[in-house]
Amino acid sequence: MTPETEAQIRNVRKFGSYAHSFSTLAAVLLVVYFVVWEWSIASGALSHAFKVGLGAYSVMGDQLTTIQLKVWAMVVVATGFAIFFAVVFHLRRLFSHLAAGSIYTRENVHTLRRVGILALAMAVLQLVLPMISFALVETGFIDRTLVTVSEPGGGQIFLLGPPSLSAFVMAALVLLASWIMDVGRQTADDADTMRREADLVI
Repeated sequence: MTPETEAQIRNVRKFGSYAHSFSTLAAVLLVVYFVVWEWSIASGALSHAFKVGLGAYSVMGDQLTTIQLKVWAMVVVATGFAIFFAVVFHLRRLFSHLAAGSIYTRENVHTLRRVGILALAMAVLQLVLPMISFALVETGFIDRTLVTVSEPGGGQIFLLGPPSLSAFVMAALVLLASWIMDVGRQTADDADTMRREADLVI
């Protein structure tokens, strides 16, 4: 191994260590943020300054007055947070491996692939969520007068707004990166196997 390669590995391990600490903090903050939002929705503590995105619709914080609307908003928030937390969990695991010096491994490939699948799940959720919200409003489960049609860039919306093509593009890029990394790992493993076999012959 050349000195340049060793230096790069040290840099990767250092980055992994810092990123692992940051992702741990992010996971804790996500849990706290989730509890605060769920409690705020359930208790009606959100002010008019906040909007909760329900896909096809959004609702102002002070309009979360009916049980049905609160329950659906809490389900939407919980679903989104669950995906976010799972992404952070897998990234934390990946950074832990990098900090330990395990870089080009099967486990890292699988972890990165899971992140891509979760990103894809979020993108699909952004397509499915508007249809479910629309159905709930049309059937009268949610009071139509309490919601407004969501508009991209229409103010502070938490958690999920209208679907975005960029979400699918990001998911596809992560899955592509995991696939390329897996092919490279298999190629490196095959090369090592051939080298060991050649050494045994010699």
